[in-house]
Amino acid sequence: MKEKILTYAVISFAIINIWTLYLFFDYFTEKDEIMHSLGLFLNFVYTAVAAVVLGGILLLIRLVYHYQKKANPLQANFLYVLSGLFNLNIFIIWAVSLSLNMLELGSGRLQICAIASLLLGILILLDIYKSSFKSAA
Repeated sequence: MKEKILTYAVISFAIINIWTLYLFFDYFTEKDEIMHSLGLFLNFVYTAVAAVVLGGILLLIRLVYHYQKKANPLQANFLYVLSGLFNLNIFIIWAVSLSLNMLELGSGRLQICAIASLLLGILILLDIYKSSFKSAA
């Protein structure tokens, strides 16, 4: 079980890296006009919302199976591992963008999405750790 989850984590890191590189090169191929970085910002917002929605749905499925006392189908699921790591990645990108003054801290939906992304990432990764690594030790 551990090897399967670690394999999924490596594949997830590769997918996250490919997506980050796509956004990087997409930003640099945009024409220098008035709204030059708007495409990058919208890609980040859409990615953050998609990550939170996917993580929320998977966590709800996990909670339903937990309360019904059924076996955990998401214990070694690739999408579950990817969602946890991707949500943490979204929060880290948001925090770095804030610290570099690329984004402003306001009361908008992006901040709510980033905090939800952090919470979902932590909950999903703790669930994976608790159900897979802690029980085997």
